Amino acid sequence: MAKNRKAAKPHMHDHEVHVRAVEEDLEYYRTKRFEPRVIYFARRGAVTFYDLLKANPSPKHTVKPSKARKGMEARIRALEDGLDDYVRGFGLVSSLPVKGIEMVIEDTRKERGDYDDFFRIAKKEHDGTLEQRIARLERDLRDCKTLLDAFAQALLRKGLIDQKEFRRRQEALSAETEWSGGRIVARAWVDPEFKANLIATGRQAVRELGIPPGRLGKLGVVENTESVHNIVVCTLCSCYPHDLLGDTPWWYKHDSYKQRIIRDPRGTLEAMFHLRIPPSVEIRVHDSTSDVRYMVLPQRPPDTEEMSEEELAKLVTIDSLIGAGYALHPSRRKEAERTERVRPVYA
Repeated sequence: MAKNRKAAKPHMHDHEVHVRAVEEDLEYYRTKRFEPRVIYFARRGAVTFYDLLKANPSPKHTVKPSKARKGMEARIRALEDGLDDYVRGFGLVSSLPVKGIEMVIEDTRKERGDYDDFFRIAKKEHDGTLEQRIARLERDLRDCKTLLDAFAQALLRKGLIDQKEFRRRQEALSAETEWSGGRIVARAWVDPEFKANLIATGRQAVRELGIPPGRLGKLGVVENTESVHNIVVCTLCSCYPHDLLGDTPWWYKHDSYKQRIIRDPRGTLEAMFHLRIPPSVEIRVHDSTSDVRYMVLPQRPPDTEEMSEEELAKLVTIDSLIGAGYALHPSRRKEAERTERVRPVYA
C-alpha cells in the first residue's frame, strides 16, 4: 500500500472535489458507523464514557497519525491517507467478537437514527475557505482517531475482545491486503440496488462496503452491456484507482496504449489484448484524471447463478476492471491465475 502512495505525483487539479469527498466520507463513518456503535455499547454499560476517558488512547494501537506536510495538495493527500487508516482501524475494531455483546445490522440502523430522527447524530457544517476546511478536517480526523483508539483500548482493558486476535489483525493492517475491485463488482452482480447506487454515485456506494476509498475525488463507474463496451485510459499520465482496483498494469502507463486506444479503440483492443468487440457493440473510451477516476463494471459471466458473492469476486480480473478483458468464466479461473495479465484482483 505504501509504495503506491509514494509513487503518486502532484497533479491534482480540483482541490475542492477531494476535500468535499473526505468531508462526506469522514462524516459518514463517524455518524453512521462508529459513534452509533460507541453509544450502543454505552447504553448497555459494556463500555461507558468514563472507560473512554481512562483509556489513555495512543494512535499506535489502531491507526497511525498522518505526518505533517506542507502545501495544499500534500495536506489533502495526507487527509486521504488518514481517512483510509481510520476506516481500516474501525474495520479492525468492529470485526472482532465482543464478549456479551452481539450487535446486528438492525441495531446499527436503529442507533444511527434510520427509523427515528431523535437518534440521528448531527453532521457538521463544512463552510469557510478551502484552507479553513482542510485545517478543520485535520483536527476532526485526529479527534476521530483518538476516540477510536480510546474505544479499542477500553475494550481491551475490560477483556471484551481477545488481545492476541486484536494484535494479529492489527499487524495485518500494515501488510499487503487483497484489493477490493472484485468485492465491488461481485456485490453489484448480486444486488441490483447496490449496482444502481454504484453507477449513480460511485464513491458513496463503495463506502457502504466499508472499503477505504483511497486517493480519489470521484469514482466513475461505467457498465459493460450487450450493446456498450467501455475502456478506461489516462491520457495525461496514468491516473488509476489502484487503492480500489489493484496495481496499475504496465501497459496502462505506456504511451503506445494511451495513443492507440484513443485513435482506434476497437483495433487496439484486438491487437493488444486479443479482445474482439463485435461491430454492433458501441465502444466508449473514458479518460481518467487525478480528480475523477474510472472503473468498468464488467458483465457477469454465464454459468455463475449458483456461485456465492465471494466466489464471484474471484472471477474479476484487473483487465476487466479497465475494459481490456472480460470477467472470467468459472472454468477459466485456475488457468488465468497462472498468467500475469488476467490475474484475479481478489485472490
